[in-house]
Amino acid sequence: MQRPHRSLRVRLQRRVTVVGGQLPPSARRVVRRVADRVEPLVAGGAEAAAVKGSQAEVVTSFDAWQTVADLASALTEALVADGVELARLERGGIVTLAVAREKREAALAALRKSHQAAQWWALGGGNRTVRLAEAPPASLKADILPVFRLLAAPDGTVLSGPGLAVQLQFWRTTGSHTPRPDGGMFPKGTRIAPLRNGVAPYIVPEQWREAQQQPERRLRADAPPHLLLVAEPIDVVYTWVDGSDPAWLERRAGMDPKGGKLAADALDPARTTNRDELRYSLRSLAMNASWVNHIWLVTDGQVPSWLAEHPKLTVVRHEEIFTDPSALPTFNSHAIESQLHHIDGLAEHFLYLNDDFFFGRPVRPELFFHGNGIAKFSLSPIAIDREAEPGPMNGAMLAARKGREFLEQTLGRTVTHRMQHVPHAHHRSTLAEFEARHPDLFHQVAHSRFRNTADLSIASDLGHWYAYSRGRAVPAKVAFRYVDLGSPLATEYFENLLTRRDQDCFCVNDVGGYASPVDDSPVIEFLRHYFPVPSPFEHPEAAA
Repeated sequence: MQRPHRSLRVRLQRRVTVVGGQLPPSARRVVRRVADRVEPLVAGGAEAAAVKGSQAEVVTSFDAWQTVADLASALTEALVADGVELARLERGGIVTLAVAREKREAALAALRKSHQAAQWWALGGGNRTVRLAEAPPASLKADILPVFRLLAAPDGTVLSGPGLAVQLQFWRTTGSHTPRPDGGMFPKGTRIAPLRNGVAPYIVPEQWREAQQQPERRLRADAPPHLLLVAEPIDVVYTWVDGSDPAWLERRAGMDPKGGKLAADALDPARTTNRDELRYSLRSLAMNASWVNHIWLVTDGQVPSWLAEHPKLTVVRHEEIFTDPSALPTFNSHAIESQLHHIDGLAEHFLYLNDDFFFGRPVRPELFFHGNGIAKFSLSPIAIDREAEPGPMNGAMLAARKGREFLEQTLGRTVTHRMQHVPHAHHRSTLAEFEARHPDLFHQVAHSRFRNTADLSIASDLGHWYAYSRGRAVPAKVAFRYVDLGSPLATEYFENLLTRRDQDCFCVNDVGGYASPVDDSPVIEFLRHYFPVPSPFEHPEAAA
């Protein structure tokens, strides 16, 4: 069988990975630090070049997708004000501004004279970052010119660069008798794209004229949403607890945890330790997933001291979602997860997040749902064990075993792997249907006050398999990193995440049971550097 072709770069990366895995942790950290700094430059990554000697604007709030949208509107306004015709093409947050190639100099001149010109940067020849107002004409000869803003937090962390660019493209205009690749001839004056853009390979004169009649010069401004893009609102549900709260500790002390066989981590304080992860998770959402419709924070009556009132966020008490109040109070996340679909007002499509989940870079709804509504789930590389009588295990693995047992008994099918610790995409109606079909299962889980050996994980595991069996969910890939705070590699992973920022999501998890207590300071320092600007959900005076 012929081997698949792999570039020299890919082969070297794989070889280095193999060799590096055999080094001791201290040496591996040194190698990784060097690789993290060299690789983006070798790959032509412009983000690193953009921050060298950076003259970035300092901002105190940031929304990646709004930054792109505002930039596209500002560029359009500058071009229109100077009489330059253009067409705006947009799909999934990626914006292209198409200008006729013969109008290149007029377009660049219009942008240079704008009062906002000093804020705009471009990638010139050799992927060099240049301020648009000062760039020599020879450096802007390409037909594709990414234009962006350089934005940084007060601590110097770069928030926006070439990765959040608007594509200014210069399209060739056809003369007469220009053949179309799909047959026939282009009408004279058709604009042809220099690169595939996901919207239109060319724009005929009639379409171009129609775009000029729109205030923002959008191509087909009245077109319905693309079938591949998510058109429905998506909510986010968080569960949160502060294990240091005296009132919560008193409620927990008043309950006997010995009513069943407990999971190994049922009483581990690591499960309820609060490092303000929720604050930074909300920052990650505001920065990278601002398209979220509404946020629901499910708690045992607790509210973080720094949390501000906001129309987009609602705190939900356990009493509001548990159908049987006698199950409360509960100290079992599996029990709470089994009731999330009861939230009054929750959207049909929602993401369930623990407070230690983070959006690592700008993401779109299609990472979690298909345009036809089908949910996506991500499988973990960790297989479920096959021991008939296992020894002590944590609640997550026990729940995965019970979930597999349930599927084998009800469907005559089995599964082998757990789910990744990524945002869990669900349909409210599917979970409601699941409960209606198996009320005893949901009742059992809801009444389990502490994690025990009979639990099932509905929202984090089994619910995905049920949805898949009903044709409402499919497996998918997410760029993801899991960091175990007790791992000797945790510091290495933090450095890697900060340098590359190439993961869609990551999880920073305290699994407990460590030989020595976890030092919280590196975790908090990492989160502060990764998400340095407050979200609109924080009291200004409580900013960290």
